[in-house]
Amino acid sequence: MKAKIILAVLTMLLAGFAAAEDKGIAWKNLSEEQQQVLQRFEADWGGFAAERQQRLSTGANRWAGMTPKQRDAAQGRFKQWRGLPVDRQRMIRDRYEIYRGMSPAEKRLIRDNYRRFRHLQHDRREQLRREYRNMTPKQRAQLKRRMTGRMTDGRRSSPPPRPPAPRD
Repeated sequence: MKAKIILAVLTMLLAGFAAAEDKGIAWKNLSEEQQQVLQRFEADWGGFAAERQQRLSTGANRWAGMTPKQRDAAQGRFKQWRGLPVDRQRMIRDRYEIYRGMSPAEKRLIRDNYRRFRHLQHDRREQLRREYRNMTPKQRAQLKRRMTGRMTDGRRSSPPPRPPAPRD
């Protein structure tokens, strides 16, 4: 009986902590610098999900720490983002969510492959793009499976093959 009471009290305490975390960040608890960066959100701040408030406050901290040159570059990227069609933005967000769910090793593999691709000669990159564009959807799916080394249940079957070294 005593154990049940203790368990119930602990459960209520933990639930209280979890609920407190879900409330997010109160506007008044943001620094002056954060409030200045986020001022356009002030009226709606209390209605944002805790996760969104956290992302925005983190972003405001990053913004405050940027040099003017870095801010200009960030604004340029944001302008470019806003210029993308909505379906392209959605696709990028979906891929980013997949990326966020990957293990650190998988993320490292993606970054390494991207870095290798960027360092290929321009002609080779264009050749790979043309080859990919000319593939059927089935061929693309096979390539994707081969490159990611994933089995249908999401576990790694084996490390993906390394792309061929660039030819000089």
